[in-house]
Amino acid sequence: VSTQSTGNFTRAYAISSEEFAAKLSTAGSIGEEYLRPTLEDDAVLMIDFEELAPGEPGPSEKKEEGGNEVSREVLARKLEQVQNMYLELLESRTGPAKTDGYFESYADYSIHYDMLSDRSRTEAYRDYIYKNPAVFEGQDVLDIGCGTGILSMFCARGGRARSVTAVDNSRIVDKAKAIVKLNSLAGVIDVVEGKAEELPADRSYDVIVSEWMGYGLLFEAMLDSVIHTRDRLLRPGGVMVPSRASLLLYLVGDVKSHNRRIKFWRDVYGFDMSPMVTEMSGEAVVESVGERNIISTECGFKHFDLGTVKVSDLEFTSPFEVEITKPGPLTAVSIHFTCNFDGPEFSVCLDTSPTLPDTHWLQTVLYLPEPLEASGRVRGSVGYKRSVVNKRGYVIDLVLETEQGGSVRQTYHLN
Repeated sequence: VSTQSTGNFTRAYAISSEEFAAKLSTAGSIGEEYLRPTLEDDAVLMIDFEELAPGEPGPSEKKEEGGNEVSREVLARKLEQVQNMYLELLESRTGPAKTDGYFESYADYSIHYDMLSDRSRTEAYRDYIYKNPAVFEGQDVLDIGCGTGILSMFCARGGRARSVTAVDNSRIVDKAKAIVKLNSLAGVIDVVEGKAEELPADRSYDVIVSEWMGYGLLFEAMLDSVIHTRDRLLRPGGVMVPSRASLLLYLVGDVKSHNRRIKFWRDVYGFDMSPMVTEMSGEAVVESVGERNIISTECGFKHFDLGTVKVSDLEFTSPFEVEITKPGPLTAVSIHFTCNFDGPEFSVCLDTSPTLPDTHWLQTVLYLPEPLEASGRVRGSVGYKRSVVNKRGYVIDLVLETEQGGSVRQTYHLN
């Protein structure tokens, strides 16, 4: 299917990238009617993708002497580059609403209900802002990913900020503008639709506040945007809210949940469906672990200073070591995070630990393929790297060894 016909098809239906990919899989059904441009002088159709595509493969990407094909990893990387180029070109003309389902997921009101009704999350921001007036009073504040505008309104009303720029790249901004006006704060809060990293560089800010955290802390890759914007627009000596973030883990001994998730497939109404185990055990599961299922001490394995962290720091491998507190079957690793709000008068820690009441983030659980008997100390490492198939997803590599000789090396996908 030509670039011209696929471009015209996308224009005609204003479909998302996900819908476009589904249609592309049945490309034979895209007819000649889409050879006629939907937009006159469409810039996307004037692009020569062959010129944009990466050049000749380097030595490491060519066939080996024995005739082996280029590795699947290299091909996946090339495909992702071409896909991203096409989506970026579409976005430059049609806007993000038609090319990135991530942003439009935040136009779904139920997501905002989940976040606003999460008292641990919302009250951590409120208490920090209200109880640290010296940080906000008379200052220019930038709220990245403002959603309904709750954090901006905290800054304007409780923090007494001089101005607040509230930016979001989804249609929720229409509701945010109405909410700000309804609460008589339109004179302080300016709601802007778009990406924070594309805000004009002719204005800077004293404070950047953002609720950027995703499942497993880094899912959604929103921290990238916060970092880029911080480097462009935060004034020297400016404040990041929150200030610090950490990733931590516990070991889990929950045979019942492991059986439900993994063992279930070995006998389904008398049929062996064990090939499903490979897929299921490779998924990072977002769920509530429960304090009663924790069998180890806690270990923090990665820490971020939001004032200095770089985008390159968001891929890493870190060691861990914990002590087993309830000897017995080890069935999973549970990952959670904390965010620290460091203030001159009042500090807050937002903690998503399974030992505390659940937040909407719950925990990110890595189920082992088979339970291991564990006592004493358990050592290993956790690695985070970006997914090549979902630009906002992560791949988590787990290495784990018990004193009893059990070991696991497993890759999980957080998509």
